[in-house]
Amino acid sequence: MTSTKPNPFEHGSRWVRADFHLHTKADKEFVYEGEDTSFINDYVSALADAGIGLGVVANHNKFDMGEFKAIRKQARKRGIGFLPGVELSVNDGANGVHTLVVFSDEWLEGGKDYINQFLNVAFAGKTPDQYEQENGRSNDDLVSTLRKLEAYNRDFFIIFAHVESSSGLWKEIAGGRMQELAKEPLIQRYCRGFQKVRTHDKPDKVCRTKVQQWWGEAYPAEVEGCDAKKLDEIGRGEQVFLKIGEFSFDAVKYALTDFTFRVSAKKAPAVNHSHVNAVRFEGGYFDGKRVTFSPHLNCLIGIQGSGKSSVLECLRYALDIPFGEDAQDKDYKDNLVPHVLKSGGKVVVEATDRHGTR
Repeated sequence: MTSTKPNPFEHGSRWVRADFHLHTKADKEFVYEGEDTSFINDYVSALADAGIGLGVVANHNKFDMGEFKAIRKQARKRGIGFLPGVELSVNDGANGVHTLVVFSDEWLEGGKDYINQFLNVAFAGKTPDQYEQENGRSNDDLVSTLRKLEAYNRDFFIIFAHVESSSGLWKEIAGGRMQELAKEPLIQRYCRGFQKVRTHDKPDKVCRTKVQQWWGEAYPAEVEGCDAKKLDEIGRGEQVFLKIGEFSFDAVKYALTDFTFRVSAKKAPAVNHSHVNAVRFEGGYFDGKRVTFSPHLNCLIGIQGSGKSSVLECLRYALDIPFGEDAQDKDYKDNLVPHVLKSGGKVVVEATDRHGTR
């Protein structure tokens, strides 16, 4: 049976709107007045209506595994990625520093829940009623928190939330300590973003220009998140887009690491050049196969004899593209087409012209 799930990456990497600061009904600050049985569908619909293609759950010092799995399952049906995370109130600075911790699926593999195991350690000696809220503070400072996270030997990264607001890194940490943090190996290793950067250059306060000078090459990506406390707030505020090729922790982490080319405040412009969407085969050696292409750079990777040249030569043949003057192995390549198509086989090219017509 063919899967009906949409594949947003059928034609390779693309730009998707990301929200790194989402709250849900599991958060005490979130207000939902609908029926409990409708929440998951209503929530995912709100993500879709806002054009969010990738979300990170970040409830205050809390992770609800059951709710997360239900949202992720429904989101996948709508072509939306959803990653596990938490907004951790770290015991640092004047009023605590809100830090978005994004976890890999390793933290949940085998049905285990190592995220809540970590939270129990971070808030040891306190009850959930004391810390599962916006003003709850963990037992450790930033560096000690990262050490404890690292000890689980499961991948993660952090994003400092609403950095210029109350409980934000820039608001709570003085300049000297900010410079110390920039040189801290654990911060350099795991910090992948600042959320909600707004002030560029103000002499009397911590701002982008100062932090860029202090942090140098360690200055991370600037990202966004709505910090919504109810459904109709989802999608509000500034936007950020990531260029990714799948909805995975690794893809998101890589995009944030290579943020110069893979993170943007504006969605990439639409493709306005002609391009091949896919090549498919009817009959012959590749009967029923369909190979999709990106409108940008394409790489066919495989071992010798896996069919790379066969696909490309059939595409060249269908488009009636002649060999270049310096082409090598012309006889071999010419013989690939009849070998693949055999008797009565057909190669079909799906393409889009520069006007956007299929």
